[in-house]
Order: sequence, then structure tokens, then C-alpha cells
Amino acid sequence: MKRIGLFRIGTAGVLDQADRNRIILVNTLCVVTGCSIIGVGATICACFNWRPLLVIPFVLEFIINASILLFNKWRKYTTAAIILYFLQSVMIIYLSAVLGKLLRLDIVIVLLFAITFLLFKTKKLRTLGIAAALLDLVIIEVLYYRNPFELPISLPYNTVFVIQMSVIVIMTLITVLISAPYVKSHDTNEELKRANHLIKIFVAQITHELRTPLDNIHHVTQLLRGEVRRDPSLNKIKPLADIGWTVSSNARNIVNNVLQLAEIEAGKSITIVNEAFKVRPFFEKIMEVFVIMARREEMKLHLEIDDNMPEVIFGDPLAITQIVTNLLSNAIKYGERRTTIKMTIGNSVQKTGLRGNIARFPETSNVCPSDNEPPARSDNTPHWQIRVTNDGAGLPADRAHSVFDPFVTNSRGHIQGSGLGLYIVRSKVEAMGGTVRYESEETSLTTFAVSLPLREGKLRDLPDPAGTDPEIGDLQKVYVLAAEDDKLTAYLLSRSLKEMGCSHTMTRNGQELIELAQKKCPDECPDIIILDCHMPILDGVETIRRLKQTPKLMHIPIIITTGDLYSDTVDRMLAAGANSFLKKPIDHQALRKTILLYLQRLPQN
Repeated sequence: MKRIGLFRIGTAGVLDQADRNRIILVNTLCVVTGCSIIGVGATICACFNWRPLLVIPFVLEFIINASILLFNKWRKYTTAAIILYFLQSVMIIYLSAVLGKLLRLDIVIVLLFAITFLLFKTKKLRTLGIAAALLDLVIIEVLYYRNPFELPISLPYNTVFVIQMSVIVIMTLITVLISAPYVKSHDTNEELKRANHLIKIFVAQITHELRTPLDNIHHVTQLLRGEVRRDPSLNKIKPLADIGWTVSSNARNIVNNVLQLAEIEAGKSITIVNEAFKVRPFFEKIMEVFVIMARREEMKLHLEIDDNMPEVIFGDPLAITQIVTNLLSNAIKYGERRTTIKMTIGNSVQKTGLRGNIARFPETSNVCPSDNEPPARSDNTPHWQIRVTNDGAGLPADRAHSVFDPFVTNSRGHIQGSGLGLYIVRSKVEAMGGTVRYESEETSLTTFAVSLPLREGKLRDLPDPAGTDPEIGDLQKVYVLAAEDDKLTAYLLSRSLKEMGCSHTMTRNGQELIELAQKKCPDECPDIIILDCHMPILDGVETIRRLKQTPKLMHIPIIITTGDLYSDTVDRMLAAGANSFLKKPIDHQALRKTILLYLQRLPQN
């Protein structure tokens, strides 16, 4: 146990396995070198009658070598590695000069080349180490042929042979000691990669399976809150309905983040769709969602929009919503009770040469940009900012620079996050050509600042208002035919269609839907078909193909519904002939908007 403890000096608290291995390697070489000095060094000194010219250097080497363990204990890891390497380099030259042809140390030079890449992790130190080894090799070869320092003593052949073989044995031992862990690591690398891949697939699949019931629960809580608003007699259960909605929202956000992570790690690029939207209504709607969450933590939310911010801008509403959702969720989770969370939307037309500098907002004391943040902007491209500030303990200084990495989280009491939200934020922001950074102040205020390219829009660029918020009466004469195999999802979809005023029929699979549609056409032909992606008997893709091959059904718009956010399901469905898609859970307003949009495109409507 003592031997193991000696080799692991300085590794306590070091989490990175590569750094731990490097420290253990330095300790191992230090111990082996010390034993070699005692064994081989003492033998050489004895052969030369304990001449001070040899004894003093070996004693000094032993003392300096022993200090390496102390430097590792004091966490001066780079210093320890440098001392170990260059101590051997100096002793090689000295012994070659004094002993000359009696002791060939070429094999030690080979070892120096090998351990250079294992001891040092910076390019500068590795280059310096290789240069020192090359210099040693040149000096040794020169001394072999011309050596004015060699001691004028000849030793018996057997003595020289024993000393030389001792050096070879020690070098072989060191080679085995430093190679074994890396050979083992290499042998298991493929197995670890495969296990890691299977774990990712498992997590993604389990998370995806959780998504459907969570979406249904969230949809139920939405409908319940709607019933409470319409019926004053249900006000007693309003707090419970709000809590249920909040909890389901948080759970859905975690699941969505895991699926987003799986999508990003699979190498799937993030698609950005730019469309015009009004700034104030857009962010006010998002803030309304989080008012209930903040109220549970006795917090207040405050939205401030800069006067110079355009009324209409272009951007990806879905991506921006995900960014703001994660930032607000993070602020509420780690903020102090009875404080105010402030979200500021600002226009930054002025530019400075500093990376991420925001002209319209004061800078804070500790700024940590994301690791992949682009270089400083030197052009005059206008940008706008989203800043979310809360009053709460920020990350420790040693972890601030990894705040945007996946699975980095800060535990606070009973609160524990998944550590994915900020990673998703960074990925979305960078996909839109922006930057994100973390700021903290000594006053305990923490801020996440997102900067995105600004493209100003006009009111005429907004989507058709008629398709955005249609009245229920607009859909009272609409007949919808839908296929959904999940009973609860089918019930919730039926409930939404009923609230819109649509007449509708629900089927369990694609085959039932096609048979029913053929029976009803042309007298009662559906105006819209809503189709789930995954169904028994006949799945979504094959159902779409058959619908498009049937003359009396091929004109009917098809809306698909899917929860496959990390696969190519949507692409395959659209390629088969679907007109549009809705992500589960199906948003009531999005469903209404999509139905009306395709009804307006039909000549008979």
C-alpha cells in the first residue's frame, strides 16, 4: 500500500484521468531513477574507488530527484516533469564525459525521446524536450571519439559488462512500466468507444420513449388550465393546475435538451429558419410562461426592451425560444428567493474591438465567453442582445470557463441540473452566427449575454395575420381525418380539434384512414389529413405514398405529427409527399394556424 501511495503522490483531487496518469508516470520514473542511483550509481562509484568526481554528482542527483515527489505533492506538476527530464539529460552528458567508452548511454537517449510526449502536454515543452534529447545525442557521439574528460582508469571486462547490462535492464524496466498502461488503454479503446456509443443510444432512446407520455401530461395540464380559466367554479384547483403545468414543462425541457444533445453529437447540423416576428409580443409570450415557475420560487420577472430595438426583426423563433427558455429556466433554478430576474433585449449598432463587448450595456467584472466563441467582430454588422440576469451564486472561478460544456452544473442544496441547457444554448447561438458569454459581479449578480446578428424587418414581412390567430368560427365547416395509434394522444388531438370547431374522425392506423377516406370521397372528402409517423399495420411513409397515388385523395393536404426530433423521420415524410409537420406535443395554436394555412391554398375553400 505504501508503494502505491508513493506512486500516487499529488493525484488527490485531480479528476482528469490523463493528468492523473501523467503525475503517476513522473512519480514512477522518479522512484525507479532513485533506485537506479542507489544500485548502479553506488556500483560505479565503488569501481572508481569512491572518487568525489562521481560520488558528489550521484548524491546531488539523488537529492534533486527526490524533490520531484515534493513538487508533485505541492501540485507543481509541470515543474516536477521538467526537473525529472532535464536532470536525466544533464546526467547523461556528465557520465558520458567522465566514463567515456566504459558506459554507452545511447539507449537512454531513446528513452528520453519516448517520454517527452508522455511527460509534457504542451507543444512548447515537447519541442524543448526533443531538442534537448537531440543535443544529448550529438554530444555523446562527439565524446565517444574525442573525450578530454574521461577518467584514465581501465576496468575489467566483466565489470564493464555488468554495469552496461544493469543500465539496459533498468531502461527495459522503465520502458515496460511506462508502456504497459498505454498499451492497455489502447487495447480497450475500441471497446470503450463501442460502450460509449451504446450508452448514448440507450439514453437517447429511453429519453425519446419518455417524451410521449410527458408531452401528453403537459397537454392535459394545458387543457386543465384552460378549463379553469373558463369555469370560475374551478378556481380552487388553479394552483394545482399551475404546479402540474410547471412540473411537466420542466420535465419536457430536460428531455428536449437530452434529445438535442443526441442530435448534435450525431453530427446532425442545426437548421436555422429565418422569419419575421414582432419583438415585444414574442418575448412577452415567453415571459408569461415562466411567470408561474418564478412565482413558485417567490421571484419576479422583468422584461426590458431597448427603445432603439426594431419593432420587427428576422430570426428563428423556435431556436430563440429554446435559448431564452434554457436561460430563464437556469436563472430561476439557481436564483435567490425574493429577487427579480431581468431579461433585457437591446440593440447594439456600435462596435468595439473587444470580443463580445456590448455597447449599450455596462461590462461586468468577470466575463467568460464560450469556448468556441468566434473572434472579435471588427466589422459594422449590427447585432442585438438577449441578457438574462439573476441574483444568485455563480459558478466557482475554476469552473466558469467550462460553463458551456455539456454536463457542467452547479449543485445548490436540493437543486441539481442536468448540465445540458447552456450547451444547447451555445449550439443554437453559434448556428445563428452569434456569441454567448457568462458574466458575474462581486455583488452576486450573474448574467448570460447572447449576441445575434440583427436583420431588421417591416410589418409587411410578418406572416398573414389571418393565418396566425384564426377565429374558431373559421374552422367550423372543416372536416379533418386523423390517424393516431396512441389512445391518449388521439384523445388530446380530438379534444383540440373539437375546441377549434372542426368535425373530425379518428382512426388507429394508416390502413383504416385510407379505407375511410375512400368511402367518404367525393361526397364527404376530408379537408385535411393529420397523420402520425409511427403506426402499426401501415406506417406514415407508406400511408402518404398510397394517398398520393389515389387520384381522389392526392389533393388533400397532409400534416404529419412526430416526436422524432433527433432522426430523419421528418425528411422522409416530407419527401414522400407530406405538406407540413407538427412536433409533439401538438401546440393548439400551431395546429390551428397550419390547418387554416392549407385550407386557404385550396381552390374550393
